[in-house]
Amino acid sequence: MTDEDNGAPIPSAAFPFPHHDGLGPLPELAALRREAPCARIVLPSGDPAWLVTRYKDVRSVLADPRFSRSRATRGAGPRMARVTTLPDSILAADPPEHSRLRKLVAPAFTARRAEAMRPDVARLVDGLLDGLAAHDRPADLVRLLARPLPLAVICDLLGVPRTDGDRLDAWCDALRNLTATTDSEVTAAVGEMTGYLTALVEAKRRQAGDDVLSMLIAARDEGDRLTQDELVSFALVLLAGGYGTTADRLAGSVHLLLDDPERYEQLLREPAMVGGAVEELLRYAQTNVQANLRVATEEVRIGGIRIARGEAVMAVNSSANHDESVFDAPDILDLARSHNPHLGFGHGVHHCVGAQIARVQLQEALSGLLRRFPGLRAAAPPEWKTGLKTRAPRTLPVTW
Repeated sequence: MTDEDNGAPIPSAAFPFPHHDGLGPLPELAALRREAPCARIVLPSGDPAWLVTRYKDVRSVLADPRFSRSRATRGAGPRMARVTTLPDSILAADPPEHSRLRKLVAPAFTARRAEAMRPDVARLVDGLLDGLAAHDRPADLVRLLARPLPLAVICDLLGVPRTDGDRLDAWCDALRNLTATTDSEVTAAVGEMTGYLTALVEAKRRQAGDDVLSMLIAARDEGDRLTQDELVSFALVLLAGGYGTTADRLAGSVHLLLDDPERYEQLLREPAMVGGAVEELLRYAQTNVQANLRVATEEVRIGGIRIARGEAVMAVNSSANHDESVFDAPDILDLARSHNPHLGFGHGVHHCVGAQIARVQLQEALSGLLRRFPGLRAAAPPEWKTGLKTRAPRTLPVTW
C-alpha cells in the first residue's frame, strides 16, 4: 500500500498492542512516534483505521471538526468493535448536538464547583483513611480508597446510591473492553447498566433531589431539551467516567509514587508539590492504549498522510504526552516538571467535563495519604487489569 500523492509506502502497525503491566511508556507508541506517526492499523472489528501518535497531530485531530465522533458510532462506517455502545451519548455527539448536551451539564462541573466540593472530598478521604488505618496489613488500596472515593463523589453528585460499587466495576470495565470480553458480553453489560439507570430515572421522577440527574430529568421533562435515550446515556457516561476513570487514575498515581519510593519521599518533604505532581502523574501514566475513534468527513492530511473521507482515525493522547518535541525527557517522571501542557483529559470539544473534580480528588487523596501514612509502601506487586482500552491496577497491596 502506498500514499497516492508520492508513492511512498504507507506505514502500518499491529493493533491492539500486547499487554504490558505497569503505566510506564509503551515501546510500541515510542516507535510509532519516531518512525510512523500516522500508521495504518486494523481494529478489533476488522475495520482499518489510522493511528496518530505525535502531540501536534493528536491535538489537531481532537480539535478539528472534520473528524466526527458521531460517524464513528452511528450509521454505516468503521467501528472499534462490532458492537456499538452509547450512540446517543455526549461522547458520540458532534456540535451542535454536543454543544447542546454539554451546556446542560457544564454548570455542575465548573472549576468553582469543584473547589466548593474540596472540603467534602477531604472529609471523605479522611473517613476512608480511618478505615485504612484500622485495616490489617497488607491492605488493598484500590478497595479501600481508589474505588470508594470517586464512587462516593460521583454518586452524590448525580444522586445515585453508593451501594452498587461491584456492579459498577464490572459495567465500567465492559465499556472499556478491547479484547477482554466478547461483544455479546459488552452488549449485555450495557443493557444491564441502561436498565439500572432507567429505573433510577423513574424513581427520581417520582421524588426529585438536588443533584445532576434530577436536573437532567427536568431538562428532559420540562424543557424537552433531552430525549429519553440521551438522558440515560448521559447518566451512564457521567457515572462511568466520574467513577471508573478517576478510580483507575488514583490507583495508578499511588502505584507510580510507591514504585520508586523516592517519589513518595519527595512529596513528604515538599507536600506543596502535590498539585504539580498530580499533573505530572496524569501526563506520565500511559493509561490509555487506544482512544475514541473519529471518522473523517472530508479529505484531510495528518503527518504527511492523506486521510480519505470516511476513514477512521484514532488519536492517542497518552502517546502525545510522551512526545519528545514537546516535553523534556518525557519518559522521566519528574514531579517538579514546570512545562506540562499534557492531554491527560483530552482536548477540544470533548475535553473531559469532570477534569476539575477529578483533580480535586487526586490532590486530596494524595495529600491525605502523605499526611496520615508517611511510611506507606508497596507490599506486593499490583494485579493489573487486562484486555481493556486502559491500563490500571486491579489491586494495589500496601503496608505502612
